[in-house]
Amino acid sequence: MIRRKNAGFFVLFFAAVPFFPLSGVEITIPRMEIATRGKVNDDGEFALATNALVDLALDGGYKYGVRLGLSFASADLGKALAYRNFRFQPLSAGTTVTDVEYNSLAGQMNEAMDNSAVLAFRIAEATARDLFDLPLELSYFIGHGDVFGSGEEFAHRYGLFHIPTDYTGFYYFPDGIGGDINRRYDGIYQVRGAGFSFTLTPRDKFVSMFYVYQNIPVFEKGNLSYTGGRFSGDLRLLFNLENMAVESFGGLTGGRDGTMQFRGGALAWFDSGKGAEFLVQAGIPGWERGTDFGVDNLYFLMEPRLRSGLFAVHITFFYHPLVYDGIKTAAERGTADVNLKLMAGDIITKGILGGIETTLRIRSDQNEDLKTWLSPFVSFVSNGLQWNLKLRVSMMDYRTPYKMFEMFTGIKAAY
Repeated sequence: MIRRKNAGFFVLFFAAVPFFPLSGVEITIPRMEIATRGKVNDDGEFALATNALVDLALDGGYKYGVRLGLSFASADLGKALAYRNFRFQPLSAGTTVTDVEYNSLAGQMNEAMDNSAVLAFRIAEATARDLFDLPLELSYFIGHGDVFGSGEEFAHRYGLFHIPTDYTGFYYFPDGIGGDINRRYDGIYQVRGAGFSFTLTPRDKFVSMFYVYQNIPVFEKGNLSYTGGRFSGDLRLLFNLENMAVESFGGLTGGRDGTMQFRGGALAWFDSGKGAEFLVQAGIPGWERGTDFGVDNLYFLMEPRLRSGLFAVHITFFYHPLVYDGIKTAAERGTADVNLKLMAGDIITKGILGGIETTLRIRSDQNEDLKTWLSPFVSFVSNGLQWNLKLRVSMMDYRTPYKMFEMFTGIKAAY
């Protein structure tokens, strides 16, 4: 379902396609995740919900230096199909609506919007390479841009696909961030706005990038947390050395109202060359000057990895930040995850991987919110797609056995 407010953009886009030199355009799918979650709901019925997140990119390649990105997203495709026929009937004049009826109506409207299937604009970017015969790239962009501190930049530039953690996405955060199923953890910070980036590549192993842009407004509790005239600047550095990769960044956001937000962080990956790896992501996604600063502002993920032949162990510790993507989520305060993953196989070299993992989620201020899951899983690659099957057992729901089990099945673009 394409909302009317986006219709004008797509009419213009498809009208312009015939005039674009498509012979030099590459159409790619840089990200595709479609997953179905099945569990017993509060009414005692087994229900399936299919989540989709697909990015479509039209890339002009090295010749044109233009990239247009679209995203298709839906929290529940089944509900999105049902809500296509969702209509409100007008009331007769003089009808009195109680607060209970009004809140029920608002809840239905919010659920319809949350579960809609939307094809929307994601990013438009034009890049000038080797500017002035120097190792300099200039990009003009608008939309959802680069992600800092995820490790994906090393996969894009150097083919190091094994650096990013697996502890991300729908399979680990099916309820989203703070219950918002449309938000997921992906790196420490993402550039969102309209502006320029400058990339200096004097050496293949070292890349420096500078971003200056006006922020896209962010909704928080129904209000815009960023107003017009809020500008940002970020400095980002990449180091790719033998058996080590490091990314660091720092930036700030300010406006005429005098508020100032700071952020910064680093990702570091080390490989002993003898089957041991270590990944750490640490940073502050956002802190506003004049507000309390503490451990809750920290994004911290630590992951030691051990491999011997076809067998591997990953131990992940992740502390959730209070502020992420410019939005403060009180429900994430003091929340930490510990995940132990035992595996056999190798998805990159062997094309198949299986094992079992145990996840413990704790909140420092509410011991009764302790949660733990036991999850056998298997993944395999076929025709460029990674297939994932997982059964998650909630060990703390033993008093209601029918709520203990959830199944996940889905596909995503391999590597």
